[in-house]
Amino acid sequence: MTQAPIQPVPLVMTTTEVAELLRCEPATVERYVHAHELVAIRIGKERRIRADDLLDFIAGRESSANGKRAG
Repeated sequence: MTQAPIQPVPLVMTTTEVAELLRCEPATVERYVHAHELVAIRIGKERRIRADDLLDFIAGRESSANGKRAG
């Protein structure tokens, strides 16, 4: 089995692009944004998520998951 080459992550992504990276539905990403768990900015009528904010979100999820296992 061959793996696809690693592609650079854009600095700013749509909710659909973030959903593809997280392997979830775009509606899930929207829920994270509405719950203020994931920071998004508006450009016109569309949302964009910065790569740095996505990494912070993932890091926060990892640390909360580690805390649940320990307790």
